[in-house]
Amino acid sequence: MNDILNILPKYSNADIEKFDSEDKFMDAYVELLKQSIELIYRVVGLKYCDLDGMPRKINKDDAVIGGNLTRLIKLNTSFLQNICEGKLEICYIINRCIAETAINTKFIIIEGEDRVRRNYIKNSLITEKELWETILTNVKDRNGNVLPIEERMQKSIQNSFDKSDFDLEEVKRSSKWKSIKERANLVAGEMFYSVFYGISSHSVHGNWQDILLNNLKKIEDGFELNLQWNRPRPQIIDGPIILNLDVVKVFCERELADDKTSKTILEKCEILNNYLLNLSDYHEKWMLK
Repeated sequence: MNDILNILPKYSNADIEKFDSEDKFMDAYVELLKQSIELIYRVVGLKYCDLDGMPRKINKDDAVIGGNLTRLIKLNTSFLQNICEGKLEICYIINRCIAETAINTKFIIIEGEDRVRRNYIKNSLITEKELWETILTNVKDRNGNVLPIEERMQKSIQNSFDKSDFDLEEVKRSSKWKSIKERANLVAGEMFYSVFYGISSHSVHGNWQDILLNNLKKIEDGFELNLQWNRPRPQIIDGPIILNLDVVKVFCERELADDKTSKTILEKCEILNNYLLNLSDYHEKWMLK
């Protein structure tokens, strides 16, 4: 409990008003990102670990949410690493993964029904089933000759189905798992997909907009390659912090409602969220100077 109580903003408003460089804003943002990641660790520990902090046995329904929270932690720590290493291009890509994982987690928690978690699992197995069918077709074309790599792939696919408690015959090409746009609209509002998630698609897919922005320099009537990494600025960190705090908040309200510690965590989410709003506001004013 004491560790949670010690999660507080690093700087006061008076401190931030005196910031005279973007490096100081970056320091504040990085520390805030770390704290938002720490809160995810805390709720994971409360729900899925024993008193010694070691992962305990959980059922499949808990595993769906717990696994997504674990993914969110790992993505955030990788995002943090690339922020600190000054690799904006990679941050854009990871940012998109963080967004989808946060949306999935929040959507599953809010919907709260077994069928939603089952559809989530089933949807991911469609690709595995299609690969299985492709292997069978290729084997048939070779008059039943199975290649060693195909045998290994079939074992891996079957293992995934067994762990997921699905039979191969249960999975068809259609899926009741809502599209990412539908999930985003439900848990983050209609603007989120087009503004935050949609734009980040450029970086994930390597669209011309990403190449133009990050990997080329326009000169006179031509271009030069930009072989240097672009430097992250504070704005890129806003999204992950907001998403982290939002997921923690929803998780505490829906999954840890009876846990006394969750109230303290919710209070910390509120404090850090307000701090972020102030920090962002001061940074915007600083950029206008």
